[in-house]
Amino acid sequence: MLYLASSSPSRVALLKEANIAFEQIIVDYDESLAIKDNPNSYVQKTVLEKERQFFAKHPDLKNVLLADSTVCAQNTILTKAKNDNEAFNMLNLQSGKSISILSAMILILENKKIFNLSKCDLILDKFNPQDMQEYIDSKSYEGKAGAVMCEGFHKKYIKKIIGHQSTALGLNIELLKAFL
Repeated sequence: MLYLASSSPSRVALLKEANIAFEQIIVDYDESLAIKDNPNSYVQKTVLEKERQFFAKHPDLKNVLLADSTVCAQNTILTKAKNDNEAFNMLNLQSGKSISILSAMILILENKKIFNLSKCDLILDKFNPQDMQEYIDSKSYEGKAGAVMCEGFHKKYIKKIIGHQSTALGLNIELLKAFL
């Protein structure tokens, strides 16, 4: 049995679509402990911090999957928006631009530990201001790194995906399947 140490509905959906048997363990992580120096190291430090916090509560579990994602737009690290104004500013940084989504994963199995960083670039059309407002009003951006929702708001604005779409959704499922 694989234990998903994440509250992400997107990661849950990816595992279900890939027919990977798992049990979700929701842990409230303090993601503010990682220093925002550059997107690559930030997301890796965050998932390592999640690992530390998780195993402080569940020291004996094996077959654990931890993950974290961040968005980078115009050299700015975008984490989860705390309010509508932050979400609006994040969307403005992304509109008509290329953004990078970085997903770090730690897979701890019985006899090995895999640590991976995957990247997916999205080239986006300019957002319609009315669509942006409706998205913000819906609060669907909540809990989403960079307020990015590839399966929702952003879907119709994606001109090109470079990398695995699953990475943009929060977990490189193609790589994960190779190790299971």
